[in-house]
Amino acid sequence: MQPSSISQLFPFIQKSVQLFDGQNRFLKKIILTGKICAIEKAANLFSFTEKTIETFSNLQEELIPLLIDENLKKHTEELRSKAQVSIDILIRNLFERTADVGFLATDESIITYLKCHENPEQLRQRLIEYTMKYSVYNEIIITDANGEIHLNINEQNPLTHSNDPIIAEALQYDGYIERYAPTDLFLSQDKTLLFAQRIVENTQTLGVLILCFRFDDEMSHIFSSLLNANEHILFTNGKEVIATSDHKLTSAHEIIRMDPNEPYVYKNGSLFVSAKTKGYEGYHGAQWHSIAYNNKLSHSQNLPTTTSTTIKCTLNDNIRSIIMKADDVIEDLSDVIINGELIAAKERVYVLTPVLDNLRDISASILQTIKESVTNLENTIMEGLVFDVQASAKLAINIMDRNLYERANDCRWWAMTPTFEEELSRETPDIKCITDVLQYINSLYTVYTNIFIFNTDSTIIAASSDQSIIGKKVFGEYVSKTLSNQNAQNYFVSPFEKSSLYDDTPTYIYSATIRYNGKTLGGIGIVFDAFPQFNAMLEDSFSSSKSGFSCFIDRKGVVIATTHPDLQLLQQLPLENEILRFNGQESTHCFSVFEDKKYLVGIALSNGYREYKTQDNYKNDVLSLTFVEY
Repeated sequence: MQPSSISQLFPFIQKSVQLFDGQNRFLKKIILTGKICAIEKAANLFSFTEKTIETFSNLQEELIPLLIDENLKKHTEELRSKAQVSIDILIRNLFERTADVGFLATDESIITYLKCHENPEQLRQRLIEYTMKYSVYNEIIITDANGEIHLNINEQNPLTHSNDPIIAEALQYDGYIERYAPTDLFLSQDKTLLFAQRIVENTQTLGVLILCFRFDDEMSHIFSSLLNANEHILFTNGKEVIATSDHKLTSAHEIIRMDPNEPYVYKNGSLFVSAKTKGYEGYHGAQWHSIAYNNKLSHSQNLPTTTSTTIKCTLNDNIRSIIMKADDVIEDLSDVIINGELIAAKERVYVLTPVLDNLRDISASILQTIKESVTNLENTIMEGLVFDVQASAKLAINIMDRNLYERANDCRWWAMTPTFEEELSRETPDIKCITDVLQYINSLYTVYTNIFIFNTDSTIIAASSDQSIIGKKVFGEYVSKTLSNQNAQNYFVSPFEKSSLYDDTPTYIYSATIRYNGKTLGGIGIVFDAFPQFNAMLEDSFSSSKSGFSCFIDRKGVVIATTHPDLQLLQQLPLENEILRFNGQESTHCFSVFEDKKYLVGIALSNGYREYKTQDNYKNDVLSLTFVEY
């Protein structure tokens, strides 16, 4: 970075440069005056001070670049974190959509409708029920092989025919097609993110299912959860802006071509940092990357504090060396002043008095400037650590909320599977038919170890994987609530506890009611693969370069998941009340001692995602904690 950029990027560093330069010039003038005024015995004293000036100049040459490097590191890492999180959060969301379109394309109601074209309103209502559960979609469209629209659910989007190439692509491909582009399928939007898959019965292609993702809405959710004042994120494919939080953005031609592998770009007073997705379960989406930038960098002079004392960061060797050199400069100047005063008193050379007074004043000024600069360094490093732990905790809980939102959706939708409704309404259900559907679902949604159906007697009658549970009863409040439920929008969740359905280890089991013609027939239970899924969330949100660990806990401090090798699930951690009682929307931090080690702790509370935990009456406070040694 060019020196001329300093005043634009970090004005407070420019102020330090100006102070050091002024002090250096004034110190030289004082020494020159002292030499002119001094007697022979004092002349050597001021000659010695010239070496101190040289040390002071060297100190400045080390301190200013270090200030710039540490502040640049802090801001680029914060922006890189936000760029990385934004693209990875989106990719995780879109991965779920690829499974959705694959499963919904096999829905029996859709297949039956395309074969006989009867009861379109009944199917429309069924698909509306789907979007009530999966609120990430604002349109579902069913076409034939020629692009004729057989059905769509959005009344504000009248359709009869489409020439969108995604239809032809889907017809030629055995799997989903993803496309973000202008489309005649949704004219009210400039571009729409579509997921399409052909609808097949046996080997006969009947049509194409298209899901329209609420892309702009989702980007607003992501941006609002990540960005502070003057910060922005844009998504690009390297040719154009896909999405941006900066509504004033007029031109980004150079920036969107930024190589995601570049550490940063500094342009027109703004710092730009890019990231490409790490992918999720092998899915990387449309090869977009994100760019985070800040139009006005801020700098806080306040160190994080506890109620009793200020906590300082562990200083690196460069800063320790600078502090030692600074101490030497101040000590040398103090020695000159003391010896000068002794010489002046002994020889009665009073002309030295104003020179020594000036030297005393400039020494105090230099000491203050060095203290402020070192404090800035300490603050910068500590603020970076605070951001890291808060961002890590927030990301982990954000991923958890978004992931479990999908689980709540899945169980409610699968409970409406026609096969389950029809077979459970029979006196003797076809268990193989039910099992085949469960196994197909489980093959698409691999975050479950088992999916099972239970009847009104709470007895399991079919399962996707572990067949040994068939004939056994399931117990718990979530089961009784499922069987007494009258609302298709409700879902129920077990406490996080050991379950025989999960190899006697703790997990959540989500359930929903299976009803037919107004009668409750039983329920569906989905066993979340909690251990690897939660650990992956924690590992993905924790910097591998840091020494520490992370965990999910409940309000009592009981461990739900952890990356600490010696902590056990369901173990209760001895934590401070300020951690367990945290109730904020944003993440925070505190300082804690755990197992005789000092940690900076990032804290975030589960606040839900979309309807999940916000409008569905499900209450389950989970805290995300990130522990980093300092």
